[in-house]
Amino acid sequence: MSSLKRLTFQYKGLCNTPNLWKEATFYEYPHIEIPFTENVDLTTIDTEKHHRLGKLVEVFYQINLETQADFRSLTHNVQIQIDKHQTIGEIDFIVETPEKEIHHIELAYKFYLYKTDIPYEIDKWVGPNLKDSLTQKLQKLTEKQFPMLHHSKTQEILQEKGIDTRNIQQSIHLKGQLYVPFNLKNHTFPHVNNDCIQGFYISYTEIDSLFALATYHIPVKQDWLIDPKHHTEWISFTDAKPIILEQIKVNHSPLVWMKRGEIYKRFFITFW
Repeated sequence: MSSLKRLTFQYKGLCNTPNLWKEATFYEYPHIEIPFTENVDLTTIDTEKHHRLGKLVEVFYQINLETQADFRSLTHNVQIQIDKHQTIGEIDFIVETPEKEIHHIELAYKFYLYKTDIPYEIDKWVGPNLKDSLTQKLQKLTEKQFPMLHHSKTQEILQEKGIDTRNIQQSIHLKGQLYVPFNLKNHTFPHVNNDCIQGFYISYTEIDSLFALATYHIPVKQDWLIDPKHHTEWISFTDAKPIILEQIKVNHSPLVWMKRGEIYKRFFITFW
């Protein structure tokens, strides 16, 4: 697959991913709805420089903003530095809306699994490697990322860019994929947008329950955005199993794609 075709499928994956929740009352900062242009110029993206998924999503978002007739990107990825040696944070995007409102937007694309042994419902959504969670992400946004706008250094930097900081509104754009236990794959979950559920997960101890006659692919993280139907090179379960177990050994839960005829599935295999 050419790098441009790969970028195109990654961008389409971002465009087609819903927001993680629908209810306006779920979180104190509202989701901002910015449309995505289907066909954009991705040829300027340096894939060597933007190799992390989170950074690639930010680049896609900025390119999309530049295509919008009604939204105007005023600045993005603003590093807030106290001095040459200390960076205290970053402002993702400052955007002017069609209503001429100025919005500070924090962007994220996350992958969460529903871990049933956690007591509180919203806390059950955790990262595949148990290093983060939806609750922790929202807490970080509330306590660090959104307050960064009001720091005196941020105000100084934005004013130097000609941005009026007096009436900036703050919004979030949090997209993501959700994965649930296999036995709950037909369940409806509160708080979150169930349209984000993209598949299931199983423990590595259940790996031999997978379909031996299906074919598989273990995508690198950047490609987690891609719809598996676009992939063309598949391997047998016999070849996939040791690759998966190598990741399990280092406490990494891989995303796996499975193909059976013209049916495609995506799921995590967890180390826990």
